[in-house]
Amino acid sequence: MIVISKTTFTAPGATEETPALWHTFDTGSAWGHLALQASISGWHTHGMAGFDQELTRKELNIPEGYALHAAVAVGKLGDKATLADYLQAREEPSSRRPLSELAAEGDFTL
Repeated sequence: MIVISKTTFTAPGATEETPALWHTFDTGSAWGHLALQASISGWHTHGMAGFDQELTRKELNIPEGYALHAAVAVGKLGDKATLADYLQAREEPSSRRPLSELAAEGDFTL
């Protein structure tokens, strides 16, 4: 699937569209919740930013005024044993930075 967002909106009572300055925040939240719900439902998701946005926009007839954020694969995990040996080694959780590098208390220190 392709994750997109509308970059403008029409406020209640208004007739003109205005920039939706938070469209990326809302879309990121929606993607995160989709991934969580998929996991709860026994599915797996994999978000990918490295896709051809121009070609995707053209092939899916996505008009201007919509931002393309990511492609998402949704599916069930297969048996790791069916993969080539060199790919099996990659089927492990990747390391993560410690929380102390990502969050701080008090004044901005990151």
